[in-house]
Amino acid sequence: MPLIYFFFVGILFSQSTDKLLKNGNSELENGNLILAEDLFNKALKIDPSFAPALKSLSKLYLHKGNLKKANEYSIEAVQKDEDFREWSNVIAKISENIQNGNRNVQQGLFEEAIKNYEIISKDHPYFPDAEFYKGLTRFRQKDIEGAAEYFKKTLDIYSDHKKARKGLDNVTKQFLNAGNKSYKRGDVSKATGYYEKALEFDSNFYLAYFQLGVLQKKQGQSKKAIESLQKVLEIKPDHDKTWFTLGTAYESDGNNQEAIIHYNKAIEINPGYTKAYGNLGKLYTDIGNYSEAEDKLKTVIQIDPDYADGLMRLGILYLEQERYEEAIENLSYSTKIDKKDFNKFFNLASAYNNIKEWDKAIIAAQSCIDIKKRFGGGWLELGIAEMGKKNKTRAKRYFEEARKDRDWRKMAERKIDEINNPAKYEK
Repeated sequence: MPLIYFFFVGILFSQSTDKLLKNGNSELENGNLILAEDLFNKALKIDPSFAPALKSLSKLYLHKGNLKKANEYSIEAVQKDEDFREWSNVIAKISENIQNGNRNVQQGLFEEAIKNYEIISKDHPYFPDAEFYKGLTRFRQKDIEGAAEYFKKTLDIYSDHKKARKGLDNVTKQFLNAGNKSYKRGDVSKATGYYEKALEFDSNFYLAYFQLGVLQKKQGQSKKAIESLQKVLEIKPDHDKTWFTLGTAYESDGNNQEAIIHYNKAIEINPGYTKAYGNLGKLYTDIGNYSEAEDKLKTVIQIDPDYADGLMRLGILYLEQERYEEAIENLSYSTKIDKKDFNKFFNLASAYNNIKEWDKAIIAAQSCIDIKKRFGGGWLELGIAEMGKKNKTRAKRYFEEARKDRDWRKMAERKIDEINNPAKYEK
């Protein structure tokens, strides 16, 4: 075969590999690592001895934070062409600074370690591990905020850096836990600060948005709460607790239709979500859709026969429909499961009063008052029971107690008037 053939084939190969290299380096500079790697490998497939592509692959792996692979490719490049010795020395220098930095960390010389890593950052700002090691150093110093800052910088350089992602998740969860502890202590301002700090370093940390939304809702800031909770769903659309909490926010605002949609979505994601069923049952009861309410509440009790709130809400539904025996059955069972909820005893007392079981109503109402002494509803039911037993003096005293609760004042005054002016109420 003529020599001129090999000459032209060589030229074509050279032009092809050079073009692939040029395009690969361009993609590398633009941060398109997958495409760049593919182009470099195509060049090497044409010419396995093409050292410039090996050097570029070495640099690419620096972009990924994989110093081991970067070193392997740099050595191979030198083996193919001694002119790439200088690049191999660059890789060796990076390794040396990392080793020195790690040694300084072990000796507690944290600021010296930061200087070692800073040398790498200055010369190779695209190498994510320089920032990652700074983050580890700050973490060792228990400087959580400093650690978070460097882990975030690492991910800004290379978003797929698994160790930096794990490190950032760790520190942002510490902010979250600190926020939760502050919230439990009643320090709302400090809790908010911790949640916002977590989001400052990781804008996709949905749990921080969720806790912020819960906090805002409890403060009565429903608009802000809805905004925070909607951000959770933008990040994690299948977070059932967020759908449920958004439902409670909409319900608080009187937007029943949106509340129903969100409770149903929570159930769609988590078919065993008892609170969502319970809230739906309550909401349907409030708007007078009794058949739908009964369906939801019976379903939740099938899921969890000992769900006290579900039993209570089913009892309240039957109270609304004047199905008193069924109401008593469910309310009585709910008080056996949960002996600390005054509202369950209050509704049980109301059910007993409606069927004139005065003594049982007194026991239930007294239990309600024992749990929450200033709750006017308990005193009112106690007064009604005593009034039913013709103990007007005692009933009046209980109605006076009920009158102290603003929410029950009008009803209590009406009952007092019934005792003082019975003729007015004679049919």
